[in-house]
Amino acid sequence: AATDGRTAVVVSGREAKAIQQGRNKLLASIRSRIDRAKPGSRRHKRLQRRKRQHLGKCARRMRDLVHKATRIVASAFPRARAVVGEAFNDAARKMGRRQAQQVSQAANGRATRQLGYKMAGGAKTVVESYSSQTCPVCGRRQKCRRVYRCGGCGLIAPRDVVGSSNIRAIGMYGEMRTQQPVPTVIRFVRPLRKYPGRPHGPPGSSGGTPARSSEVAA
Repeated sequence: AATDGRTAVVVSGREAKAIQQGRNKLLASIRSRIDRAKPGSRRHKRLQRRKRQHLGKCARRMRDLVHKATRIVASAFPRARAVVGEAFNDAARKMGRRQAQQVSQAANGRATRQLGYKMAGGAKTVVESYSSQTCPVCGRRQKCRRVYRCGGCGLIAPRDVVGSSNIRAIGMYGEMRTQQPVPTVIRFVRPLRKYPGRPHGPPGSSGGTPARSSEVAA
């Protein structure tokens, strides 16, 4: 999710999650067959080659997907500087096995680097601890699932939007603050499989309505 305080863009990560899950599932199957094959045999070499091809294909798909997702954010906020929550792979140690795998394989670092050269103002990272658990309006801290429902002020918003609002405050003030603006316009988009191009300019844009801003959080 990315916001400038007035507009929020939420890019779906389901396709990235599906790519990683499919990668892990097929990779486990190939590895088990490699272990049963005789080292140096044609079957062993063929499985090794298939493993490399599978990893390469998944890496290319993830790289393309991150490019499209970051292009959506850069197109929606063309004159902004990005403030990004720091990659949280260490949090995987406190999670279950499946959730830890998803967190550790998230392309957070790659997305941050790409936002850095696609955004006009560059990108910087900040610590995002408790950003998705803290209400940006009243400061109440609580855990929620995909939708944040504040028990103090009654705020209802997607949890990722709440987190991006708090990250924006951290980037601007150095800390989370209360009475922060919460976006009233939220667009949910998916990374497109093909770049549609633009009527006046080179291909590569995934669309999006530009928003006036000097600070955007992702």
